[in-house]
Amino acid sequence: MLDSITIRRMPFSFEEEIDPVVVDGDLEQSFAIVAGSLLLPHLEPYLIRSMKAAESAIDDPDLLEDLKRFSAQEGQHYKMHMKWNATIRRAGFPGLEEMEAELARDYERFSRNKSLRFNLAYAEGFEAFTMSAVKLLMEPDGFGEDLSPFMQMVEWHFVEELEHRHVAFDVYEHVCGGYFYRLFVGIYAQWHFTRWIRRVAKYMLKAHTDRTPKGTPGDVVNGATFAMPRVRDVLPRLLRIYLPGYTPHRVEVSAGMERLAEKYTAMAVKQS
Repeated sequence: MLDSITIRRMPFSFEEEIDPVVVDGDLEQSFAIVAGSLLLPHLEPYLIRSMKAAESAIDDPDLLEDLKRFSAQEGQHYKMHMKWNATIRRAGFPGLEEMEAELARDYERFSRNKSLRFNLAYAEGFEAFTMSAVKLLMEPDGFGEDLSPFMQMVEWHFVEELEHRHVAFDVYEHVCGGYFYRLFVGIYAQWHFTRWIRRVAKYMLKAHTDRTPKGTPGDVVNGATFAMPRVRDVLPRLLRIYLPGYTPHRVEVSAGMERLAEKYTAMAVKQS
């Protein structure tokens, strides 16, 4: 079981210009993936702010260390996604700027106006959804060999989501607690960020279709052959996180994920 939270600074680099069709032959899935990447530099700093706000209420040194490692991993994630997202913006989707600004305002408003309990429950709703999606996509052995830098980034990110899968839950339970509140805010959180992803993907699909002549073949630079899960695919796995006795500490992770964690630890830039 992945039971340690390792901080890895990864050496991934990306082409200056890429094709945004990242799943070969599937525009809808491609733009859903892109939208998910665009989400993260807004959502993950919000998660870090929420965890930072909880620090003074935590008297368990082990949990405090987990919180700090969670935040460090999330910081590495969104910074790497920012690098890749810059290539998407150069691909010509002018409507993304306002949609991202709207999302940023949401998370700034949550941090400013919502209670710590709300923000921690939102964080757990996101982490529980992500853990369920990652297990559906990745297990037992990840995405395979000869991955593009983009797909390696996704795989590394997903492995670390499994590593820290329990932290948001533990912080919420330690600081606030309350099953029904966690349930309702978590469901709202999942609706909130998946709704934004769907809107962005729909916009990108229309923009791409409008400017691409019919019959033009796609040149998929970062091509992949897997399908990202839709909400209806993840829902059966999500049902367990809605149960009163749920805890991510009981979620088992395949041995293949352990091997991937070791792989990306070896790839990481050595800290001086």
